[in-house]
Formats: sequence, C-alpha cells, structure tokens
Amino acid sequence: MLRDYRPNQKTQSTKVVQQKKCKINRRVLFSVFLILVLIALSMIAIKAKLADFYQLKANERVLLIHNQQPVGILFFNVFDKQLVITDLGDSNFDLSRLNEEATVSSSVKKNLLYAFLFNTIFDQSYQYPYDNLNRENLLAFFKNQKNYYSFLQNRELLWREQTLAQENIDTQQPMFGCAVALINTTTETGLANSLATMLENSAFLIIKKDSNADNLAQTKIVYNPDEPACKEVLSELQRIWPESLIVADQQAALQQRAAVVIYIGRDLADLYVFFINLFHR
Repeated sequence: MLRDYRPNQKTQSTKVVQQKKCKINRRVLFSVFLILVLIALSMIAIKAKLADFYQLKANERVLLIHNQQPVGILFFNVFDKQLVITDLGDSNFDLSRLNEEATVSSSVKKNLLYAFLFNTIFDQSYQYPYDNLNRENLLAFFKNQKNYYSFLQNRELLWREQTLAQENIDTQQPMFGCAVALINTTTETGLANSLATMLENSAFLIIKKDSNADNLAQTKIVYNPDEPACKEVLSELQRIWPESLIVADQQAALQQRAAVVIYIGRDLADLYVFFINLFHR
C-alpha cells in the first residue's frame, strides 16, 4: 500500500530559520571584519600622522649642559640623516660665574653668551644629567622629546663624533630669501663682526654691516612683513631675543635695503664686553 510522503513542515521551517541565521551571522561577521579593517587603517593613518608630526623638519643644533659646564653640541642634520656629536669634555668652559653675575642672570642673555662662545645660535639648550655622550645616554635623555627621539631611532642614521674645532662647526646653507643687515649703534668695535660670524654659522645671509651714532639702550630688530621667506629667520632670532624686541617696520627695513635689520644696542655691547672679559682675558 502506497502512502503519500509529505516533508515535515516543522523540519522545513527549521531549515529556513537556520539558513536565515547563517546569512545573518555571515553579514555580522563581514560587518565586524570591515569595522576592524577600518579601525586598523585609521590607526595606521593616525600613527603615520603622529610620526610625521614628530619628525624634525629642519636641521637643528642643541647644546647640552652638565653641572653648569657645556658637555656637548648635537647637530641634528636632517637632510643628510646624520647626528654630529661634538664632545666638549676636554674644553674648559667654566660658566659657573653666569649665576653670580646679575647682568647675565636671564636665560636670554645666557643663550646669547653661548651663541658668542660657540659662534652659532642654538635651537635648544638642555640641562643634561650625564657626563657621557654615548648612544645609550642620549636615547634615554631624549625619550620624552618625541621629535629628537624619533630622529635618533632612524636605523639609517649615521652617528658621527668629533672634537671641538672651528673647522668642525657644521654650518647650513644660507637662507637666501631673507637678507639681514647689522647696524651697530654703539662705540664697541668688533661687535658687528662677531655677531655676523655667529649668524652666518646659523644660516643667516648677512648683506650689510654698518654703524650709526644712535647709541640705543636696547637692541632692536625690525623686519619687512611682506617678506614671507623671513619666517624661519625671525623664528631663529626669537630663540635668543624677546619677541617684544622684534617688530614689523617695512619702511625701516627698506631704508637699509634688507628684509631684516638688527640694530645693536648697548645691552648687547655690555654682554659682549662681559663675554670678552670672561673668556679672553
């Protein structure tokens, strides 16, 4: 006797539900996968942005001081991927008198003294806790200075050590777009030449050295605001002079046929005399 076969209705419903669940699960898994991929890509993009943010964009020179004694000059040569370490361990630059002299108590004046001493402007100066400039100490010291630490971590970086000598002062290509004039308003001879040497070693383009009888009490710096190429120069000058002494004055700059004019005042002359007496007696 033949019987009609009909699939179990419940079994069919269960299969349909299971198929729907599988489809939903696949969609959920695919969505989760896409979200994870997007998160990963976002993290990579953020990491790349942060890495770019912390990258040094230009060559920088850093002075390290240990127990009031300069112990090293670091030249971060970004373009050639080099760290040039000038060891000052054998130099007798005792700067302990700086804290004893009221006339040179400010950090601005100390920075100027260091600039005169080494004939260059330093982008940064740090109190360094070690008396040794080996790689391990430098990496430990700069660990919280992300831009320098990132530079030091570059596997292609060449570490080069040298002793202090005039011919070893690493100079940069002049910033040709920003012409600088020096006007000595004091009677102190040799000051303009010394300042010019320091600035030229720091990539400034000095086109004029002159003098007048204004005898300014305070050094004044004027610049032409229509010279966008001077932004880097002004940034360097702000490292050693208060920003309040640097003012926009197009007419005064054009009168000297320069983009930036530094009028040397009595304050800088007195500091220069102190420097000469301190280190060249």
